[in-house]
Amino acid sequence: MPLFETGARRALAGLIVTVAAGLAAAPPARADLPDAQYHDVIKHLLANVMPPQLDALHTATASLAADMPGFCKKPDQDGLDKMRDGFNTAMDRWQEVQPWRMGPLMTDGRDQLIEYWPDKHGTATRQFRMLLRNKPPLYTDPAKIADASAALQGFPALEEVLFNPKLAGQILAADKDGTYLCQYGVAITSNLEKLTGQIVADWPAFADGMINAGPDSMDYPTSKFAATDLYRALHEGMLIIISQKLARPLGEGPEDAKAERAESWRSERSLRNISHNLKSLFAIYDGELNGAGESGKGMVALLGADSLLDRSFRLNWQKIRDASDALPDSMVAVLAEPGGFDKIQDLENQVAYGVMLVENDVGGHTELGGGFNALDGD
Repeated sequence: MPLFETGARRALAGLIVTVAAGLAAAPPARADLPDAQYHDVIKHLLANVMPPQLDALHTATASLAADMPGFCKKPDQDGLDKMRDGFNTAMDRWQEVQPWRMGPLMTDGRDQLIEYWPDKHGTATRQFRMLLRNKPPLYTDPAKIADASAALQGFPALEEVLFNPKLAGQILAADKDGTYLCQYGVAITSNLEKLTGQIVADWPAFADGMINAGPDSMDYPTSKFAATDLYRALHEGMLIIISQKLARPLGEGPEDAKAERAESWRSERSLRNISHNLKSLFAIYDGELNGAGESGKGMVALLGADSLLDRSFRLNWQKIRDASDALPDSMVAVLAEPGGFDKIQDLENQVAYGVMLVENDVGGHTELGGGFNALDGD
């Protein structure tokens, strides 16, 4: 599906966000910002804000890995509920890390190993069906599952094991299939702990490379050049919400909408994921996330905290959050309601407007918006 094929068309028709008073008279783009200003933003976000989020993700996956073997020894409903709670905690942390899309998060395809999604061609479904039929021992070995297909590793595979009623029922029955599935879950959680631990270990060196941008760096000749990665994370993170997390399940209209195309639909948290994405994306702009960092020291520092432009951006971003907060966690539940399609479309419209704000206000006034979009193959 081309980017904005459905989202932008609906956004233009149903746009309800209004630009704050004075935006039309926003100050002209600031030229020739000192490289030191970009450096300070990079250092704050990469050294102060992000490491605690990565630590929290690793802690959550480590808890899953620690709890899964005990559950498999004596599976019961209470244990399953506990594993589902642990899954949701880990997914919350992942959804707050996911939008940054840089460095160790992407190395060796880790983002896809952690969450193979979107699965446009149904690869995971086909491979999972074969897994259940053949039960290869590779997938129950924590040391070997890392060599398996990405579609059968990570959170979507674990979600299938824990939240598919039929499969969870087999685990609770502790029959042959259930025993295999539970051991498969053990291998998945162990591998998730390993992958997130690798990200934590690799992050400091990556962050140092961006923080120490300059003529001696092979990757980042200036801090401004390095800061483009942060702008791109903010911009593309919003495009992904529209094109993948909202437009795909909404389809071409109410009759074509299908919640099963949404991320994490089986665990009924598709919209919860977006809420955590938005929280993280705003942190790139603002500079604070879950108590780490400080408001006003993110990319907004390049615009001027509490400036007219900043106040306008925050006001309009709050409208995006209000549209998100008004919805429950489950895309399945909302689309089943009368008028549910319109409610999700409203969120899509709000985020689409937010993209324009990011492009014009943040990209234009920080000199970081260059029109490049890695999602469109340019």
